[in-house]
Amino acid sequence: MTLADLIKPSKKLPEPVLAKIQARSARAISVWGSAASGKSTVALNLAFEFASMDQKVLLVDADSYRPSLAAHLGFTEPGPGITAVLRLARAERLVQKELLRLTEEIEFGSKSLRVLTGLNSPTRWRELDAEALGQSLQFCRNEFDVIVLDLAGELEMGLVSANSDVARNTATRALIACSDIALGVFSADSVGINRFLWDCRDADFAFWPIANRVRSSTLGKNAERQLRDTMHRLLRAELRACIPEDAAATDLSLLKAEPLCMGAKSSKARESIRLLALDLLDAQL
Repeated sequence: MTLADLIKPSKKLPEPVLAKIQARSARAISVWGSAASGKSTVALNLAFEFASMDQKVLLVDADSYRPSLAAHLGFTEPGPGITAVLRLARAERLVQKELLRLTEEIEFGSKSLRVLTGLNSPTRWRELDAEALGQSLQFCRNEFDVIVLDLAGELEMGLVSANSDVARNTATRALIACSDIALGVFSADSVGINRFLWDCRDADFAFWPIANRVRSSTLGKNAERQLRDTMHRLLRAELRACIPEDAAATDLSLLKAEPLCMGAKSSKARESIRLLALDLLDAQL
């Protein structure tokens, strides 16, 4: 099975709809990365930075293994979230009113963004089929300026269940294929780098490497230069951002269930993510 086969639309996607998908109004950004790399934290904070720049933002938890954005944001009753949106998309009943009902609005200062929470049980991953995900993403492109997709790290193809024809990693692969830019987040230490290089063997798509939790205590002097050299030598890729370790700020963020731009505005990690957000808005697609 190829990626093209995986995301091949059915008869429910006629030519006019495919043309609209190609038009791509909103900018869709997939945040993919190795397990324990902090990709969900990066996705969440990127979404808030975009919103602070007056963008109309939707943050989507599409992690089919370990959805965590609801916990990050302190939602005690996150609701049906992504599965309900996909169900409406399959029935061709997804409209703006329903999307607003099924997403959570977060206001901070004079800004706001909306969050579509993830699976309420990881066993429901079979409901994340490529066709419904593609239809939902296209609908959301017409409603927002930026869509940030928090994805699972697993990419291996061919994993299927006896109870479903949906492959295990369909959600991640389908949404990356439909996105404008994919970020590949990894933890900046020897274990995290090795894990990321291993994961990249299944990454048959272009992405921006993003080093997270960069610190000299795990890499020695000139940590950023070492990371850039490693990405160039082993992946032939340019490191697009280095997010420094800031444990105090990120711990406070988790404690208060709020993004860095609210609770740690002067954090070095927050500043790096803000600059990454600017780069993503300026990127030529």
